Amino acid sequence: MNDVTYPKILSRSDYLKAFAKIAEPAIDQLTEEHPGLLSIGTSGTIYSEKIREAEGFLRLLWGYAPYYQHHPIDETFERLIEGICRGVDPADRDYWGDIDDINQLMVEMTPLAIFLMMNQTKVEKSTTKDQREKIYQWLSQINKYQTPQNNWLFFRVLVNACLAKQTNQADYLQMEKDLKKIESFYLGNGWYFDGVKQQKDYYISFAIHYYSLLYAVLFEKEDPKRSRLFKERAAKFASSFQEWFDGEGRGVPFGRSLTYRFAQGSFWSAMLFAKVEGFDLSIAKSLLGKNLRFWFSQNIFSTDGLLKIGYCYENLVMAEEYNGPGSPYWALKAFLVLALPESDDVWQLTEVEDDTERQTVIKEADMLMVHSEKNQHLQCFPAGQFVHLHTHGEAKYSKFVYSTLFGFNVSNGLHGLEKGCFDNVLAVSERDDFYRVRTQAKAFEVTDNFARVSWHPWDNVSITSWIVPFDSWHFRIHLINSERLLSLVDGGFSVPNDGPESICEEDFHHGIMVHSKVGVSGTVSLIGESDSKISYRNANVNVLYNNVAFPYLTTETETGRTLICNAFYGGQQAKNIELPKAIEEAGTIRLQVGEKSQFLSLETIEMNV
Repeated sequence: MNDVTYPKILSRSDYLKAFAKIAEPAIDQLTEEHPGLLSIGTSGTIYSEKIREAEGFLRLLWGYAPYYQHHPIDETFERLIEGICRGVDPADRDYWGDIDDINQLMVEMTPLAIFLMMNQTKVEKSTTKDQREKIYQWLSQINKYQTPQNNWLFFRVLVNACLAKQTNQADYLQMEKDLKKIESFYLGNGWYFDGVKQQKDYYISFAIHYYSLLYAVLFEKEDPKRSRLFKERAAKFASSFQEWFDGEGRGVPFGRSLTYRFAQGSFWSAMLFAKVEGFDLSIAKSLLGKNLRFWFSQNIFSTDGLLKIGYCYENLVMAEEYNGPGSPYWALKAFLVLALPESDDVWQLTEVEDDTERQTVIKEADMLMVHSEKNQHLQCFPAGQFVHLHTHGEAKYSKFVYSTLFGFNVSNGLHGLEKGCFDNVLAVSERDDFYRVRTQAKAFEVTDNFARVSWHPWDNVSITSWIVPFDSWHFRIHLINSERLLSLVDGGFSVPNDGPESICEEDFHHGIMVHSKVGVSGTVSLIGESDSKISYRNANVNVLYNNVAFPYLTTETETGRTLICNAFYGGQQAKNIELPKAIEEAGTIRLQVGEKSQFLSLETIEMNV
């Protein structure tokens, strides 16, 4: 565990201490020979080594931009300026490079633009006119090339905002075109999609809304109407995005780019920075502080204090192809709140506790959120999302449920159960030990009470699954129409496994429970003939724990129609767990746990396949 604990992160000095813990070890790695290149690892990316090192340096500016708004020029500031001036100089050996279409340096231009806007006077004192002109010429390249039609458009918007405020090199027509394209992503209630409608992940918060609020503050005088709109939408978004966090401030592990870690809470920092009205900023500050406190309790730093690729531990298996050694410093977005001075009222806001148990549907995100066990556990039930371009897209978007307590697994391969690591997913094979899992859904639906998703692993096999939450339990009803003989694996939640002494099994009729130090994962077969087992050989695949075990149910199906109902438990309660029931009666399936019950019509189930 980390040697520094943060019982509360409330005051500005708390945030300064946390920022120093992250940023200073990285600054110490900069050399006099190469001040604008941060070399802290050897893993590769889809872009070059020079760009990886430029990325590492430039991402530090996400934190240093707000930091220096209220701190004087010092040695670190001068080192940053030297690195910037050499990085933008085509005659220098450390020149970051010319860009072309969809170039990673477009991403890294943005923190530089924000640094320049937030610290204009200090930058002018520390640079010559010629040096500043080289900076602006390097940034203006972004207007000559194509970007992906997603959140990247905001990189060009913010660079042009910087150029507009400090030079005559801004492309206002391009800026307006990009903002109109971003507007076409808007879904309502504060929600956007990120370029494609199936993609609604943390990029909506730490990219689209984060950049919107930077624009709303830094470009407010030039565009007051749009600035007001962006703040209004952020308030609407906040009311549902808060459901992505449990009472401990842990964001639900879901989607791509999880190695950015506490960037998942940076939206709350932007809310405070922009003084957004219409949402309780005490909640925003609480979620930001709790999220940081959670991360500082995890093994996210190397022995020399650097952030490494991974989530709750160093892990390249779950990384994206664009995650380089310096990429995790995107997390410094969380420190935008440091732009507020010590005298700001934000620093007087106290932490709000939230132990409310609730079940909430976020229709714009196609998600059903369940906060259980006095909000110590958050489960997210999505449907309809899948992004094929990203590494392990099926694991990061298409599982039945995602959990702040148990995380999720990525796969080591699709041949064999042990390689598949099939937690919280239905894996299907033709009895040949080669498994398929759901990627793109054929149809889906999310209601207040259940999520439903349909897919076709083969043209002549259709599977529709109903996922029905019951607090720490949830039911999965699978209706399969198949012209093939199939083997099915229905996986449960993963628990940390640090050897035989760290977990214990509890077998019972048609089911099994696995007890661990963080909670219990269980499976029960209710309708259909399924066998319960436990998968143990799962190292470095779970985002939370470096070794896990999980229970699963196996079923052999014949051709034709097959109806299966399984139940899965995931919670902290270890004793007196009431087992679920599923009863077919009078054209319905009655699902029951204790006194709570719900009916699903078999006729409706048949019609939706």
